[in-house]
Amino acid sequence: MPKLFPGRKQKRSPRIEIIPMVDVMFLLLVFYILSSLALKHPMGIPVNLPAADSSEQGTPQQPLVLTIKPDGRYYLNKDEVRLSELAGAIEALPGGIQAARKTNIVLNADLTSQHRYVVAALDELRKLGLNDFLIATEEK
Repeated sequence: MPKLFPGRKQKRSPRIEIIPMVDVMFLLLVFYILSSLALKHPMGIPVNLPAADSSEQGTPQQPLVLTIKPDGRYYLNKDEVRLSELAGAIEALPGGIQAARKTNIVLNADLTSQHRYVVAALDELRKLGLNDFLIATEEK
């Protein structure tokens, strides 16, 4: 069968395939979300918490977290601090002790920590006039 217009060719316009690019973007988004979730720990240094029936999952905005490890080491937020230097460490935070008085202090004591370490921390905080404490627990 002869062609009607033998010299005429149909031009193909160039196409940009966008579907593979969208697939790559979704993959990057998923990777970013999963990696950012893996890097975040809710509060302070991870320890084994005691369980309580009245445990609450929500916490106030920007609380101070005082973590007490089983061997008697203390961490203010994520920085290790000696108990004798706790006042200076709180004063060095933004807003100092005045800002700390307006927020709650979360005691994140390990389940196997000795009671004397917790009482010593409470005593030091009370000397600074910090009396609003929350004790971190897990839900039963």
